[in-house]
Amino acid sequence: MSEKKDKKYIFESAPVPRAVLAMAVPTVITQLINIVYNFADTWFVGRTGDPAMVAAMGVAMPLYVIMAAIANLFGIGASSAISRSLGQGKPERAQHVFAFGFWGGMAAALVYMLIIYFFRAPLIMLVGGDEADFAYLYDYMFWTMSLGGIPTVGNVLCGHLIRSTGDARAAGFGMSLGGVLNIFLDPLFMFVILPPGKEVTGAAIATLLSNTAALVYFLVYILRRREDPVMTLHPGDISLEDGIPGDVLMIGLPAAMSTTLAMVSNIAANVLVRSCGSGAVAGMGVAKKINMIGFNTCLGATQGVLPLIGYCYGAKNFKRMKAVIRFTGIMVLVYGCLCTLFFRSCAGPLVRFFIDDQGAVSYGRMFLRIIAFASPLASFSYMISTVFQATGRKWQSFLLSILRKGLLDIPFMILLRGFYGAGGVVWATPLAEVLSVGIALLLYFRMLKALKGESAGASAGL
Repeated sequence: MSEKKDKKYIFESAPVPRAVLAMAVPTVITQLINIVYNFADTWFVGRTGDPAMVAAMGVAMPLYVIMAAIANLFGIGASSAISRSLGQGKPERAQHVFAFGFWGGMAAALVYMLIIYFFRAPLIMLVGGDEADFAYLYDYMFWTMSLGGIPTVGNVLCGHLIRSTGDARAAGFGMSLGGVLNIFLDPLFMFVILPPGKEVTGAAIATLLSNTAALVYFLVYILRRREDPVMTLHPGDISLEDGIPGDVLMIGLPAAMSTTLAMVSNIAANVLVRSCGSGAVAGMGVAKKINMIGFNTCLGATQGVLPLIGYCYGAKNFKRMKAVIRFTGIMVLVYGCLCTLFFRSCAGPLVRFFIDDQGAVSYGRMFLRIIAFASPLASFSYMISTVFQATGRKWQSFLLSILRKGLLDIPFMILLRGFYGAGGVVWATPLAEVLSVGIALLLYFRMLKALKGESAGASAGL
């Protein structure tokens, strides 16, 4: 079976479990590898026994995540528009969307690189840094954001764009390449090439080189697919007609907002626990990284099937679309529940694996046991949010994105901290997820009712 026919088979007629796994597994593997390299950064830095270095990695995460938000703004927005266009039989529009998404993301990454370069000193204090970790953060931001903005954004962006055409394996390989390289380059730069005290800088340089290699792979891959009717890097293929900019940006905005508000949420958590010392901040950073096993894996599975859902929606194959949603939803929900059991039963050893400082371990163990309750709830929210993104439902996706992170959890953090201290800050996450899931279900059932009307209208027109 040719590559083109194989893509069409996955989108249109493959058994739903096979189609879901074909699209989701490469993305999940990518997320797992990226989690491992995030773990590697924290683990290797944790070997120094310096809580300030570990705290610096946690404090820098929100600013680093903004680059993922930029990639999601253009990547997920374009992925939804491309898959729906292909389902509607409009490959030329899909090509214009591909070009707009790629070059728009690159331009935004360049702007972010310049902002970090000129304003990183005040930004460090804004996100919760202090005198103990300032120097570490200053170097880390220079290598990973000032120099690494385009490679980091381009890596994730190209993964979204290529996956939207049905090349889930190629997208997964490229994004995994950066993670694998980072795991090997971390110890080389941290403990061999650079002197003691420069471990955070070493981790940053390893990240820059790894993301650059992944971006080069993607660019070569796209350029070699000249026969593909969608993939293009030619600026002349950018189109501002047919509602393309609005389609991409309005669908991508909720995904970018979700990522950005997660950053704001992390900043708020860091600031609120900062009074408890570097041990609390380090424990928070470690607990959140461990919890990525649950959150990011479910996110990867749902993002993986976004093009499949979008294609079915564009083709008005609602029966197949709902089957895809049902199978994927059950899969991520079961996985989220297993993560909750694992994190709560093994919290102490998991945290101690990353850092030996007793204060950080004590806080991290408590934080992880609390935040573990959010895993199955978040998996459900990710699934429904992906459905809204894939089907072009802008305001529903936007509402869910700002509810989970921002409107609900930050006020809960402030309120609960007054009653329960640092532990209350973490309890805000599962509490916000409970309310978000309730609203998500209400919106989803309203969407299903609207789909019945669309199905009836399509049948009447035949």
